[in-house]
Amino acid sequence: MALAVDEEPSLSLSSPHEHRENFFEAARLQAQRDFEKDKKNAQALVRWGGALLELAHYKSGRESTDMIKQAIVKLQQSLEIDPSRADAEWCLGNAFTSMKCSIQDPSNETYKKAIEMCEKAPEYYDEIQAHIQAQIMGDMTGGAAAKVLPSPADFWYDVGGWVVLGAVLVGTMFLARASAKSS
Repeated sequence: MALAVDEEPSLSLSSPHEHRENFFEAARLQAQRDFEKDKKNAQALVRWGGALLELAHYKSGRESTDMIKQAIVKLQQSLEIDPSRADAEWCLGNAFTSMKCSIQDPSNETYKKAIEMCEKAPEYYDEIQAHIQAQIMGDMTGGAAAKVLPSPADFWYDVGGWVVLGAVLVGTMFLARASAKSS
């Protein structure tokens, strides 16, 4: 989905995924235009790098890695212009993390954990669905699920609430009676 600098992304969206991708592509293009107008615009570089980093999540393989590298370059350029930009530092940290995670290296612990989680995902999904179904069935059968007993403090809050309600009602009756006598 490489667009020329002067092109705007298509607004005909068929999914939220495409909508987000188009949004970040438009943000990238706008940041690029802003930077080309002012080569000292560190904020435009941060937005450009951030948009590239987000767009990299919609790509795979080499294309994703290349976009992350471009994002790192833009964010480093931003810090050269303005070293005090915390947002650039934060985005740069995210870019380095994304780069580390995108490298398919069997010795990489993050990669190993991601592969392990992917393999277990169907089991986790089934387990979550079973828990949800059990909870729904428990609610339908009148609370077969464990009920939480109220604490003594809950009792006293309830008593206090009823006392206040009673006082308000009695006070309202006295006010109504007093205003009826004076009329």
